Amino acid sequence: MWHLWGIEGYENTGLPVVGYHRDTKTIQPILVDGWNTGLGGPANGADAHSPSSVKIPSPGEWAILLYTNGKYFDTLIDDIQK
Repeated sequence: MWHLWGIEGYENTGLPVVGYHRDTKTIQPILVDGWNTGLGGPANGADAHSPSSVKIPSPGEWAILLYTNGKYFDTLIDDIQK
């Protein structure tokens, strides 16, 4: 579940999620259903939320970039072991 704070106008936008693999320098979708998921209203104290499933294609260090309203929102960094 994605929880986003500090976002306005989520009703008319989705949540594009881009995976960047550091070692191969490739950009790939990590959401099971493609590049984008819809956003819902407030949940658990967040301004917007979206349930989704992700699949990381290979081990290594990944940057996961999130976009909302056509603009960069945030980056998550994780080192995937398996």
